[in-house]
Amino acid sequence: MAARVDPEFLELQSALAGEYSLERELGRGGMGIVYLAREVQLNRLVAIKVLPGTRPELRERFVREARTAASLSHPNIVPIYRVGEAGEFVYFAMAFVDGETLGERLRLRGPLSPAVATRLLREVAWALAYAHGRGVVHRDVKPDNILIEKATGRALVTDFGIATGDDDGESAGRIMGTAQFMSPEQATGGVVDGRSDLYSLGIVGYLALSGRLPFDAETLPALLARQVNEPATPLARAVSGLPRPLAASIDRCLRKDAAERFATGEAMADALDEFPSNRTQLPAPLRLWLRASDPLKPLYLMWSTVFFMGTLSELRRGDWPVTLAFMLLPAIPSFTFHARKLRKVLGAGYTLPDVQHAVKLWQAEKREELAFEREGQLSRGFQILRGATIGFAALFGLLVTRVIDPYSLLRWVSHSLPARVLAMAVVAVPGVAAVVSAIASHALGVPFVPRDLRRRLTGAVRTWFWSSRAGALVTRLLTPKRRDRPVSLDYRPTEMALGLAVGDLFDALPKSYRIHLAELPDVVRRLEAHAAACRADVERVESLDAGGDGALAAPRAHARESLAQAVAALESIRLDLLRLHGGETDLRPITSVLEASQQMGIELARLTNARGEVEAIAPAKPIPTPA
Repeated sequence: MAARVDPEFLELQSALAGEYSLERELGRGGMGIVYLAREVQLNRLVAIKVLPGTRPELRERFVREARTAASLSHPNIVPIYRVGEAGEFVYFAMAFVDGETLGERLRLRGPLSPAVATRLLREVAWALAYAHGRGVVHRDVKPDNILIEKATGRALVTDFGIATGDDDGESAGRIMGTAQFMSPEQATGGVVDGRSDLYSLGIVGYLALSGRLPFDAETLPALLARQVNEPATPLARAVSGLPRPLAASIDRCLRKDAAERFATGEAMADALDEFPSNRTQLPAPLRLWLRASDPLKPLYLMWSTVFFMGTLSELRRGDWPVTLAFMLLPAIPSFTFHARKLRKVLGAGYTLPDVQHAVKLWQAEKREELAFEREGQLSRGFQILRGATIGFAALFGLLVTRVIDPYSLLRWVSHSLPARVLAMAVVAVPGVAAVVSAIASHALGVPFVPRDLRRRLTGAVRTWFWSSRAGALVTRLLTPKRRDRPVSLDYRPTEMALGLAVGDLFDALPKSYRIHLAELPDVVRRLEAHAAACRADVERVESLDAGGDGALAAPRAHARESLAQAVAALESIRLDLLRLHGGETDLRPITSVLEASQQMGIELARLTNARGEVEAIAPAKPIPTPA
């Protein structure tokens, strides 16, 4: 049976025949329907928003939206190509953005990471600043009006359906917009300006980071009353571990008094830009290596699981080494797959420190994502499902390890075929039931491991391996003799970049110099590790002190000072090595620097004391997680 076609689709296609070829409906709302279409002459995809024949005042408002949006030309605003009328339809054609709305992304995948949220908020703030500079206030900033382009991740603002300009008096005194994202002045029908949009953007940021709105209520009047009268709970209390500047910027947007918010979108973007995420994005080769997954991994897991069960069942017989060898056999092709991926990365010029740093960033991001997961009270059904999974798995384990000996049972019923089939079912049914219930538990998100334990275990083995001698050996064996240098190494922390530069300079020294400075590599490693620890402490103290009351000012200042000292020592060593390469023969300056750097051991002890201060103060000012 053919699919039903909307009559409006057919009528519009007839009216636009020869100019646009409609493909499908993208969505609809109170101000029209949006279709995906192909522009015939230019052969490009466009989104056509159309208002069917209706009241004249709505047609005028629709045309005003099109004209308002068409007057704006900014990389973060969806451009309008054409405004026109076709029969009873009023429409405008705009760029088709291949992606999803921020609202769709939040509903499907949950809250954003601080780094992604910061970038999206900054781009939307730029777009709003541009519109405000031309006298246009959006008045309906919300996640469903922010598009995220799939290819680039760029944020684009759309739907200026209720925007107001300097010459617009029609909507003065009227309450228009989406209640959950309205500013107090908008909710009371007051005069709005660009700062009202920034309030709405603050709510978008709050929702994007915490997964919940700062204000909600069962009725519209109650919701508007909360928007007008109640202060928002500070974001740092709703989400732990956020960068302090990000949380402070969103809290400032949510001030009830418009004068206390950012004056312009540029000011908000600048505030977010002053404190970029400490974890810069990794280069593409390292990202691809971290995300590499062997396509045959499921098959390898099934193979190993079968022979693992066989190994357990053979423990009493003595044939278990054979089944154990078969169980470990998939490790060979799996290791080959990942070794090939790693060799390609090393061939691009990246080194073991780059690999170690990439793994640490990957681990931090995974743990950050797990921090957003909530583990509320499990429903009765989920508790039963989890108990059934554990029970079936335990029973199957008892059977295959022959605590309950299935072979004796089979021999006992060997002369009766029905009884033999029944005995085999006794062994097989618990295993099948365990697998089915485990799959159901995974699909429904039933947790078996506590969230905090999962966060500690995430990436632990991977981090340990690449920090061990085994990881160094694997890297050395896989590094090609001839390598290309990577295009950019901006992602490296300063101490890491200095450490690698010092290592290259030291290796290029004459042998006699290297003998006199034999302790230099060890000193540099300690300085680099010390600087990395200080940098981590700075980030941690700032996240704990997100409330801004200054309780951790002393530990933060000490961590920053220690970081600066360690980096300065590395820089001094690098400069002295450069002087040696430039023809200097006096080793006394660099020897003095090395002796001073040896004293960093004392700084490590002081840093440990500073950490103790943080741990002592932190419990006194908890940051609750979302309920």
